[in-house]
Amino acid sequence: MDFLNSQNQKVNNVGIAVGFDLTDSYSQISYGYVDSDKVETLSTIAGGSDFLIPTVLFKRKEVNQWFAGKEALDNRDTDGYLVENILSRGVTMDEIPVGNESFRPSALIALFMKRTLSLLSMSAPLSKIVSFMITVDYLDDAMIKILNEAVASLGLKNAKIYYQSHMESFYYFAIYQDAALWKNDVVLFDFSMDVVKLYRMECNRNTTPIVAFIDSDVFTGYDTENLKEVEPGTEVAKKYDEDILEVIKSITSSRAISSVYLIGDAFNKDVFKESVRLLCRAGRVFEGNNLYSKGAAHSARDKVSPSILSSSHVFLGNDKLKSNVGINVLKMGTPCYMPLLDAGINWFEAQKECDVILNQGNKISFVITPLTGKNPEVVDITLADLPKRPAKTSKIHLTVKMISENRMQVNVKDLGFGELFPASDIEWKEVVLL
Repeated sequence: MDFLNSQNQKVNNVGIAVGFDLTDSYSQISYGYVDSDKVETLSTIAGGSDFLIPTVLFKRKEVNQWFAGKEALDNRDTDGYLVENILSRGVTMDEIPVGNESFRPSALIALFMKRTLSLLSMSAPLSKIVSFMITVDYLDDAMIKILNEAVASLGLKNAKIYYQSHMESFYYFAIYQDAALWKNDVVLFDFSMDVVKLYRMECNRNTTPIVAFIDSDVFTGYDTENLKEVEPGTEVAKKYDEDILEVIKSITSSRAISSVYLIGDAFNKDVFKESVRLLCRAGRVFEGNNLYSKGAAHSARDKVSPSILSSSHVFLGNDKLKSNVGINVLKMGTPCYMPLLDAGINWFEAQKECDVILNQGNKISFVITPLTGKNPEVVDITLADLPKRPAKTSKIHLTVKMISENRMQVNVKDLGFGELFPASDIEWKEVVLL
């Protein structure tokens, strides 16, 4: 069985791409230089491989003294307050009580991240971070809002900030391994959360670009805290092993597997003996804890220094726009297609503004082309009450923005056409389902 090991890199003068895995229990940081494919994971012990940083804070009673990570746990028996689950509480609470005080969740998340990033500064200058990717278990409007508030005070002035889910970080980790390891399906068992999660990645190599999909499942009957206490060889251990074994059999019986990753501190290969034995017959098996942060670091680098892989492959996960959106226009008298939104980007980042001159009439036709192989669809929006003008004398300002995974907000404003045809300033708003 192979392990996910980090390798040392020498510091150079090239920009740094960072992947920050942020969860309620543990966080991790991986980083690499934008001119290199190598990614290193920060260890809390110099020269060691202790990648897990507890996502906790501790505040001294009656004084403004804070500790983060392992230092917070080391001080928890002293006079003060241990603050846990700051990410999940931040999504659901306006303020988090700490003793007789209350703090905005984003402020506590920012404080934890600042203290944690100070560990990285000893290995890589923070001023050289040019791309910073935060990866979390899931992304929704509430999560994005709290992350936006937190990163605003991190002081990463030279860095572009991005977010992605664990699922997408798994994708980026997988494709930056040896090609033989993802020739067929790639499977991930995640024992790091409250429940055991399963991801299975497959690539449709019959499309251009190649489209990657990930199926997921959750085993709610598995309490990972209890799993950590299970003794190998006991009846309880055998039952856990048998249950996972059945899942593996159902996967391997119908799919070709190239590689399997087993992550999380609740995984114990001595408990899952038969499961691991079957997995090893199906494909290469790897164990470790830093997969998500490494995948986030690869993605962060790809954002600022795109690789051949980024142009030839696209990941269509839950957070991704799954259709190309554009309009047919005339350019120098020649019909052509003008893209507005590109499939494969995060839906919450998908936005475009432009000015368009209507050829004639009062309609805008959007061409929606799914990457799933379905036929393109044309959706018309009628600009009711648009002043009647001769052909090509109505200029409009068009704004399109995704407001959910499959809903596109369209805003249109009449700009008229110079002094001959003054702007009416009428605005139209409509939501288009993709």
